[in-house]
Amino acid sequence: MRYLGEELLKEERMDKKRILVVDDEPNFVRLVQLRLEAAGYEVLVAFDGMQGVSTAHKEKPDLIILDIMMPAMHGHRVCEALKKSTRTWTIPIIYLTAKGGKEDEELAYKLGAEHFLTKPYDPQVLLETIKKALEPGTQLEKAEKAEKGGS
Repeated sequence: MRYLGEELLKEERMDKKRILVVDDEPNFVRLVQLRLEAAGYEVLVAFDGMQGVSTAHKEKPDLIILDIMMPAMHGHRVCEALKKSTRTWTIPIIYLTAKGGKEDEELAYKLGAEHFLTKPYDPQVLLETIKKALEPGTQLEKAEKAEKGGS
C-alpha cells in the first residue's frame, strides 16, 4: 500500500505545472514561491539572470516569471537568450518587475514575452495571468506557426 501511495504522489508531482521564478530579491522570490505553491504549482527559483537561463535549459519549466534588473544578466537578455534557444523558445515568459516604463514593456513583448506585470503586483492578477499563459494551445500554436514558416 505504501508503494501505491508513493506512485500516486509521483504522478501528482508530474501533473503539477512547474514555474521558474527569476529575481534577485530573495524575500520577494520566497513570497511569490509560497503563493504559487499554495495555488498548486511546483516552483523553481533562480536569483540572477545567468542562473535563470541555466535552470530553464536544465529543468525546462512550463512557465517563467522574470524580473528585469538583476546581476549577472539583465532580464531582457535572459528573455532574448531563452527565446532564441530551441530548447526553451516555447516557454511562456511573464515579466514581473519594478521597471514599469513603456520602453521596457515594449521591448519585453518584442523579445517574446507573453505578459508584462509591474511590482507591486496583485497576487490574483498574477495567478490569472499564469493560468492564461498556460492554457492549452498557446505553446502548440507557436510551434505549429514556426513549423509552417520553416517549411
